[in-house]
Amino acid sequence: MSEIIDLYDNARRFVTTAKRRAPIPDGLNKLSVHVWFVNSRGQFLLQQRLPTSKKFPNMWGQTGGGAIAGESGWDCCVRESTEEIGITPKLENSVWVGTFKRPHSFVDVWMVAQDVDLSDIKMQPDEVQNVMWASADKIKDMLAAGEFIPSIMTGFNMVCDYIEMLRH
Repeated sequence: MSEIIDLYDNARRFVTTAKRRAPIPDGLNKLSVHVWFVNSRGQFLLQQRLPTSKKFPNMWGQTGGGAIAGESGWDCCVRESTEEIGITPKLENSVWVGTFKRPHSFVDVWMVAQDVDLSDIKMQPDEVQNVMWASADKIKDMLAAGEFIPSIMTGFNMVCDYIEMLRH
């Protein structure tokens, strides 16, 4: 059975539902989330996609994915984190830092300030092959080397800007 997703107009008002992966009509949008875990050392938790992934095989990125019908951005953040890496974000350590718009998609960006021991991570076998902590500079080096998913840099930069704002 196909998952059902909610579709929103450009003002993010609910319009209808659709099957996941079905073409999204012009003027409608799905909801996705990027979840950036940041530890007390200022490092970001990254996960590596499988070599068999249709998009960005073997590349590194953040936790995240698409919301299902009836799911809020926060609910999706929790579900995707629990599914992909076996870690449940704590609301008291989490903040929605903003949303950016892609064609046919709203992307909610979440920062989770949470120390996670890599040995506690349970990688989803059909999505994640490896995990690591990386500094912002390491991520930029990985991007330059073609190892990091370039399309998620918008969310990464939003989190970095938020962290910088907290310092002032």
